[in-house]
Amino acid sequence: MVHGDLKWSKSEKASARYLFDLACQRDYERLMARVKEFPLEEYDDLWKLREFLNMQAKAFDEKYDYRYSMLPLLLARYVNEGLLNREELDRLGDEKKEEIEEILQLSQKFKNSGEEI
Repeated sequence: MVHGDLKWSKSEKASARYLFDLACQRDYERLMARVKEFPLEEYDDLWKLREFLNMQAKAFDEKYDYRYSMLPLLLARYVNEGLLNREELDRLGDEKKEEIEEILQLSQKFKNSGEEI
């Protein structure tokens, strides 16, 4: 059952923080690669890059809001986005992994139902 009242042990907190930071690092690496490919041929392109980076900053602020109540949702999101893999979640306890797996399954059902519409 998906719920937000999970209790986090000290080791799970450390593992969750590690996974959170790892996903963030990988996301920043993706962003840096995209920025390096950004076309800067005209003066206007600088403003387009600025706008792009402003949008990315807002997205990062939303995506990397570290609260224990949000961690299962966030970690599932990182798996969906390819920033983490399921094996990396083995650092967490079974209860947390089950919670994340339920979220991933719900997410998959939502994606599948959206494709059929």
